[in-house]
Amino acid sequence: MKLIKIILLGLTFGLFANAQAQTVNPMPKVNNDWRFSGTASAWIPASWTTTSVGNLSGTADTSISDNLNSAGAVGMFTLEAHKGNWGVMGDIVYWQLAGGGSTTFGKKNAIVPDRNKTLYVGGNAQQTQTMLTMAGTYTAYNTPGLYLDGLLGARYISSTTTIQATGQYSVNGTTKLDTSINPSYTNQTTDPVIGFKGRARIANTSWFIPFYADAGKGPGSNNTTWQTLIGVGDAFSWGDITLAYRAMGFDLKSSYSVTKYTNAGPQLSATINF
Repeated sequence: MKLIKIILLGLTFGLFANAQAQTVNPMPKVNNDWRFSGTASAWIPASWTTTSVGNLSGTADTSISDNLNSAGAVGMFTLEAHKGNWGVMGDIVYWQLAGGGSTTFGKKNAIVPDRNKTLYVGGNAQQTQTMLTMAGTYTAYNTPGLYLDGLLGARYISSTTTIQATGQYSVNGTTKLDTSINPSYTNQTTDPVIGFKGRARIANTSWFIPFYADAGKGPGSNNTTWQTLIGVGDAFSWGDITLAYRAMGFDLKSSYSVTKYTNAGPQLSATINF
């Protein structure tokens, strides 16, 4: 429900603002003057993860609702600078996901057979992902109805998983054993990427279709990365608002395992031109 409210609020704002202004041309003006833009986004993806160690593998799927409920710190920003046909861009996605639970055994069972003895087991896990894309761009096609940039750059990806597990064994209310572990593991890679991005104007209106795609492969046999986006947007005198579907996938290879991530879901963005 939170996601639906965010999307409806953004669309309502966009429609209201559009009703108050004249039609704005959503296509970039390519000339020898510098032009800059900054974008803040709210991306709420579902996630699919597969980890392989030797001949063993496991999968974990989390829905949009799961990720929204477990989200911690989040930051998603894009900056672009252009002069003539040449430009540079930087895009960062950072988020934290956290969850946990606990169980207390205090009655006769296979684990704690004595009613006067209790066993508490608890755990928390946090995953932090950082995805930074830096690229140079060149305007390959520019008409009143279609704008297309080619891009060449690199993507840095870091994924850190931290687990905090605790256990406490008590007899008649007196703690006999209290222990905890806090392992943490970081896997990261930097891969070159090549791709394109742009927008297509819808008729002669302020509405447009933004699109983006890139792909890359690192030095290892399993390190790959890709990203796509397509949506709809509306332009204003100060910038534009877009609602898109964004997907990103990457593989992280270590000396003993390969972890494959796919994140995909709706994204609401606001761009300011200056």
